[in-house]
Parts: sequence; C-alpha cells; structure tokens
Amino acid sequence: MGPLYKLGWFDFGYSLQMALLIGFLFGFVLERAGFGNARKLVAIFYLRDFAVLKVMFTAIVVCMMGLLYFSVLGWIHMGGVYILPTYIWPQIVGGLILGVGFVMGGYCPTTSVVATVSGKLDGLIFLIGMMLGSFIFAELFPVLEGFYRAGAMGPVRLQDVLGINSGMIALLVAVMAVVIYWLVEKVEQHFGDPETLPRGSRPIKRTAAAVLIALGLILAIINPDTQPGMTKASLSQFEKQEEEVQKAAPKEMGSESTTFRIVEDEGC
Repeated sequence: MGPLYKLGWFDFGYSLQMALLIGFLFGFVLERAGFGNARKLVAIFYLRDFAVLKVMFTAIVVCMMGLLYFSVLGWIHMGGVYILPTYIWPQIVGGLILGVGFVMGGYCPTTSVVATVSGKLDGLIFLIGMMLGSFIFAELFPVLEGFYRAGAMGPVRLQDVLGINSGMIALLVAVMAVVIYWLVEKVEQHFGDPETLPRGSRPIKRTAAAVLIALGLILAIINPDTQPGMTKASLSQFEKQEEEVQKAAPKEMGSESTTFRIVEDEGC
C-alpha cells in the first residue's frame, strides 16, 4: 500500500481507512490462528509447536515470491518498496532482547495487542510494559544514539551480500523453507502432543513443496534483476516519477510544525 499512497493513488484519509481495515483483518486472523494465546506462542521454545515459525516463514516466502513475480509482470516497481537500513549491532542486540521478552512475557508486540483486545490480562500487562519500555528508550535515546546507529550498512539485500541474483535467492529460500518445515514437523512429532498438533495430508504437503520449489526455480531461470521492473533505468524513472508527484501534490495549510521534524523516513 505504501508505494500506491506515495504515488498519489489515494489521499491520506483513505490510507488511514485502509490501514484500519488491514489491521483489523490481520488481528482477526492472528486470533483465529491461536496467536492470542501465550501458551501457543511460547510452545516453539519448548519444541512442542512450531506454528509461529511456520506462519512467519510462510509470510516471508509469499511476500518474496509475490514481489518478484509482480516485478517481472510489471505490476510493481521495486524502487517503490522501502527497505529498512541495516544497523547490524543494535539490530542483533534488539533481536536478543525481543527474544528474551518473548519467552518471559509470552507475546511479541503484535500478538500482545491481539491478546489484549480479546480480553486477556497478561496481554494487557505485556502491552503496558512495552509502552513503558518505549518511553524509557525515548528518554535515554541521547545516551544510546551512538550505539543505535552503530554498524550502519544502509539498505542491504541478500543478493548484494552473496553476489547472486534475486531469483537464485528466491530458489534457495524456497528450498530452505521446505527443508525447515520437514525438520520442525519431525521435532513436533517427538516433543509435541499429537492431539493438539494440526494434521495435514502428505500428498498436499508434497504438492505444495513441489510448487514452491518450482516457483523459485522459474525465478532463478528468468532472473528478475534483468526485467523492466528491476533495472536501474526503471528504478531511476520511478524515483523521478515519485519526485514529480511530491512536487505536484498540494501542501495543506498549517501542516508544517516548528516543534516536530521527521529525521528519517522509514517508509509506509
């Protein structure tokens, strides 16, 4: 939705309505999947239920495949997809802190909101702690700013680090996903409760694995980096188009603030 909003396809008010609808549907799906329950979430750390890993990895693979195929078909320009800059050391430390908090509290930030909305007191306590921690971090930011920006690498992609095209990355991730899904199911069968674990058809799983690898193989063969939606000329053309839209967009009266300033745009 971010690139569409930045290109002026809809106004700010409509973008808020879309965000509300998407947020509601996202929370509803999480709750129906059982991710509003702390026991369901932390079961991954006890090797009993890897639903969290499966859902997150599936989301990553679907997003990756969708973006690459959309770029090949010319439906999206990758230049309009914002990539968060990498600050390697603070992100490693932040990941470790998040993991410890996940184990201790039983939730991540999003699932704590889902649990709170569904009426769980532990979700509310976690949410209050998260807000309090954010406030403390904001107050201590002048002291932590040096570490916050340590290891700055800019927007880094796997193909830049490994020196291979994005299609090959897609194939490797697809193969890795299939192998990991197979391994975690073996672990679940050993440590988990067969009565609570979801049961799936072996033929369906094998078919899905074959389709996923086939989609990755197609991308590796056609190399999306050489397609119109991924070339440097196309990306620069997209950036010029975005600049023209920003210049042509009417400025709202009184929208500028003398007390608040955006230091770094982190995308939509």
